[in-house]
Amino acid sequence: MNTPEVTEHGILAVPDHQPFPRLRAVLEGVTTWAALLAGALLLAAVGVTTASVLRGAIFNKPILGDSEIVEMTLGVAVAFCLPLAEMRGAHVMVDFFTQKLPPRALAGLDALMRSVAAAVVFVLAWRLTIGGYNNWDRERESMFLEIPYWWGYAGAAVGMALWMVSSAFVALESAARVRRPA
Repeated sequence: MNTPEVTEHGILAVPDHQPFPRLRAVLEGVTTWAALLAGALLLAAVGVTTASVLRGAIFNKPILGDSEIVEMTLGVAVAFCLPLAEMRGAHVMVDFFTQKLPPRALAGLDALMRSVAAAVVFVLAWRLTIGGYNNWDRERESMFLEIPYWWGYAGAAVGMALWMVSSAFVALESAARVRRPA
């Protein structure tokens, strides 16, 4: 599979044969910012965990609700990393049975599988949205810090929606490669 490359200046170099170079560049930008936000959330979770452990070791008083903060930030961070992995083709692929197929057949199989992935991620985003609404409606909060649970659901739903769009786009690119003459 042809994936875009990053130049030495950090700029996305889209190969000439990409069917939708502008849309790819926009989605790469949005998914990159989402992944950077995920990195910031991960650093915050590491900071909270480190501070809680140090405070517990030094003062025998860990940060109250540290696990609540870490749980929520990690869930959202993971959801925000997945769209960039989809755009870059960085998810794990097992090609043992398909590696000898011709390029057009591989592109067709790739389009099919990424379409299925987009449908599955749509269901995940939909269920996260419903779960977030239910938690908002019932005013559910975490035990110690009383953080509304719907915040985590909403953040994860946004990440999943972006992943769904990324999967659908990459499926569309693969479908366009099937139709392109060899």
